[in-house]
Amino acid sequence: MARKTKADALKTRQHLIDVAITLFAKKGVSTTTLADIADAAGMTRGAIYWHFDSKISLFNEIWNIQPCISQEIRRKLKPKFQDDDLQLLREVTIETLKVISTDRRQHELLQILYHSCEFTGEMYSEREIRERYWFNRERVKKILRNCISKGQIPVNTNIELTITLIQGYFSGIIKNWLMQPENLNLYEQAPDVVDNLLVMLKKSS
Repeated sequence: MARKTKADALKTRQHLIDVAITLFAKKGVSTTTLADIADAAGMTRGAIYWHFDSKISLFNEIWNIQPCISQEIRRKLKPKFQDDDLQLLREVTIETLKVISTDRRQHELLQILYHSCEFTGEMYSEREIRERYWFNRERVKKILRNCISKGQIPVNTNIELTITLIQGYFSGIIKNWLMQPENLNLYEQAPDVVDNLLVMLKKSS
């Protein structure tokens, strides 16, 4: 039998991660075992332990390899809105919501983050995951400061409070959409969701 190559091992590792994401989203992290993941992946438990020594290491690796979708979108759109931070924020947020609404993997990851996981021990925390992949406070703080300097939002805007309100706004939208998607067409209504937030920003005091 031919010896497995590094490429084969990486492919197997990715397959295990893909299966784990789906099971974690459907069954919950705490009730899914490594044996469940191995079975669903069509592998032995020994095979999964060769790649991951625990469920926590597998859980953390899921997030280690995820790109920040909002940052990727921002890099693509920034040249079009170089001097308009508020419009760039609007367009990036709308496109991020649209990706979330149509990409199965993003849906599963958010389901894990908001509904299918009890964060304990050495697992990455909900805050760490959210800051790294969907909502980074420092990045948003910089954008808001730029908006203030350009007169796009009031000069007396309380930045820290505003960021907390933005975070709560989108967390609530996403959590409710995951639970009852029939109540919100996130793809079609993404502009309305974002524009309602921008009304609040422009009236900040």
